[in-house]
Amino acid sequence: MIDAVVTSRSDDEEKREKQVWNKRRQILYTVEKMFSLLLEHKTNTEQLSAALRDKDWEHRVSDDLCVMIMSVRKGKRLMARVLPFLPPVQAAAVVMAIARNLPTLAKKDKQDQVLCCLLDPVSAVVQSLSSSALTDLLQELQGGEGQLTTVLQNKFGVTLLYLILSEGERMQSSDPVCQLMDDNRWTELVFSVMRELLGVSSSSLSPPLFTPPNLLSLFSRYVDRQRLELLQDKLQ
Repeated sequence: MIDAVVTSRSDDEEKREKQVWNKRRQILYTVEKMFSLLLEHKTNTEQLSAALRDKDWEHRVSDDLCVMIMSVRKGKRLMARVLPFLPPVQAAAVVMAIARNLPTLAKKDKQDQVLCCLLDPVSAVVQSLSSSALTDLLQELQGGEGQLTTVLQNKFGVTLLYLILSEGERMQSSDPVCQLMDDNRWTELVFSVMRELLGVSSSSLSPPLFTPPNLLSLFSRYVDRQRLELLQDKLQ
């Protein structure tokens, strides 16, 4: 005789499932609403920027919102299209949130592989930052314990990291009074990146979408020739 075991979901399980479904429905609603806004004003960038401000976007730039929107494929594409129209302060806040939450976003992007569509608009924001804000962004991308390793293993993450470093080198090369070289925080962050690059195996390092040509010039400011050659091997 075979015993029949009847299993039923608990109230807690049903409640969690309902919460997940409601959250996903909220995500899709938000994304569709923003896409409608884009379509409505796609021929007039000034109207679109004004409309985004009318939607009180500055109060919506939060980690939770960014992760929520970018947890779906369409949301990532939405963010790539909206970013160029946001006021500079809000655009920078979005990029900071992306950098801060890169491990979570990379995990959610494993199947879609859409994060890289953000590269061009994010790059434009990076190039508009002050030296202090650029240092903040590099710190956000490095995050806590183990985050830099995740960044180096993700195509979008490692490309963003290289873009930030490249922009820092451009600032130092073009502006004789640039304060990055005298900024202990920037120096420590660059050293942290170099240590991680030297320690990571080539097989674990994700190939970037492209490697800025001035990275070695940046690294040469901080390391001797032997370590510079090792870093050059990692960048190839």
